[in-house]
Amino acid sequence: MTSFLNLETSSEQVGSENEFMAQQELGGEFPVQSFAAPGDNPAARPLRAVHIGPCFSNGGAERQIMDLVKFLDPQKIRLEKLIVTDSTLVDHELARRIDAVVEVGNAEAVRRASREYDILVFWGVALDQWLADCPPKLGIFIAHGDGEWTQKFLDDSLKVTDHVIAVSQGVQDKVCHGAPSTVILNGIDAARLAQSRSRSDVRASCGFAENDFLLGYLGRFSSEKRAHLLIQTLSHLPPTYKGLFVGWGPLRSELMELANDLIPGRYAFATASEYLGDYYQAMDAFCLLSAHEGFALVMLEAMMCGRPVVATAVGAVPEVIRDGRNGLIVTDQPAQIAQAVSQLRDDPNWALGLAASGRAYAEQFGHARRMAREYEELLTRLWVEKHETPA
Repeated sequence: MTSFLNLETSSEQVGSENEFMAQQELGGEFPVQSFAAPGDNPAARPLRAVHIGPCFSNGGAERQIMDLVKFLDPQKIRLEKLIVTDSTLVDHELARRIDAVVEVGNAEAVRRASREYDILVFWGVALDQWLADCPPKLGIFIAHGDGEWTQKFLDDSLKVTDHVIAVSQGVQDKVCHGAPSTVILNGIDAARLAQSRSRSDVRASCGFAENDFLLGYLGRFSSEKRAHLLIQTLSHLPPTYKGLFVGWGPLRSELMELANDLIPGRYAFATASEYLGDYYQAMDAFCLLSAHEGFALVMLEAMMCGRPVVATAVGAVPEVIRDGRNGLIVTDQPAQIAQAVSQLRDDPNWALGLAASGRAYAEQFGHARRMAREYEELLTRLWVEKHETPA
């Protein structure tokens, strides 16, 4: 299927990772068809799915759904359409690159999709009112975050939600509150981590020397991501510690001003959506200092690129990172973060060991294909239980 953008407006418009860590401790080895009517056998033909979300831009939730479109087995589940409810939050270039229809629409489009598709997957929208008289055949809410925003939309969609998929155990504990739910950790498409330049070329292009210890950030420049903490951390460190900030978002100018005030001449800002491996490989350590997260894909990306990760204990971080073994968990105090980072530079062999363990974890559990298989198994089982199990 060729992806395209259909601008239609409307007036209404964790289990296996713990096993992995246990094995480490023991020294073990790492091991389009018509929609389905109730009573159909899902093994005989694919279930058709539609995704509903408030935006389609360069964020983690969008990347996750793009990976599901790419890696779901089309003989089992076909994620055919994405409906975006805010026309101002569509990245048209990104929409052209996904093998699914991207449609802008509100209540009317969502109601039509609920009648047409087998599975309605959604996040960031309240659907109880829109779908009161036409509930989905199978409604799946994805809880991407652990804050009040996610909780509100789930509370306002419970009548049409059959099951919640939480992207981490922490998210499940904080927002599901007794709703039927399953934890499926995110995975990433490693193709995004391709490289086009050498580490030295990237560092030189950003003005960094080979002996600089480069701390990196990649993601959205928004308040909850707290990129300013990395700038403040660098201000506690000697001049050879520098910062690479790769991202986009409303706080970019503000962060550049702060960096110029606190660490002049010791930072670079860049924007990238492809060949992210160029930037990860240029870093000596990756910092994830968010206040709120569900499952930060950048954590897995950095680990898969062999970078030691320094992170605050948000979202899935405590489920993925074992402090001092495959990464470092820190507080949100710049002085304490600076002390942790200094240990990485002072003991490079230990830093390499952390990075190697992190990469082993990411290679074992971090791929999007694993995530897609878990979605297939869960959604197929839920369909059978709702539509094929005798009352």
